[in-house]
Amino acid sequence: MRMSACLIAIPTALLAACGSSVSVTTTGAASPSISVASTTSPIDPTVTELRDLAFAYWDAFNAWNADLVGSYLEETYRATRRGPITAEIDQLSAFGVQLGVQEESAPVMIGDRAAEMYMELRNPLGIRRIRMEFEMIDGDWVITFAEETG
Repeated sequence: MRMSACLIAIPTALLAACGSSVSVTTTGAASPSISVASTTSPIDPTVTELRDLAFAYWDAFNAWNADLVGSYLEETYRATRRGPITAEIDQLSAFGVQLGVQEESAPVMIGDRAAEMYMELRNPLGIRRIRMEFEMIDGDWVITFAEETG
């Protein structure tokens, strides 16, 4: 195998592994021509909307604003979680703690009008894995579950 062919093979394999279509054209002794066409799809607007909702929810926690946190929750879930959320926010506020929030997995649809995702929360005591569930109600996404998983 000629040196130029080796130099093409490695990047070509890497691009193909990343979901791109690769074609290589050689024209005699001259440098080969490489064209890359991405086969990955654009980000789904629903994924972006759910991701934004999840981060807005945790931003409200870091603002120590229980009312704002509650506004992102489905009505029945909000009623059940109001007390624990207020207690958690009071504790965060008392110690001046801000949660480090990171997406562990992108939102995925689990039904026609339901989705889930996992977040990673960092606090002074460690890392917590949070499962979040969402539901489309009256044209808006709301959080129907956001609690630590094992």
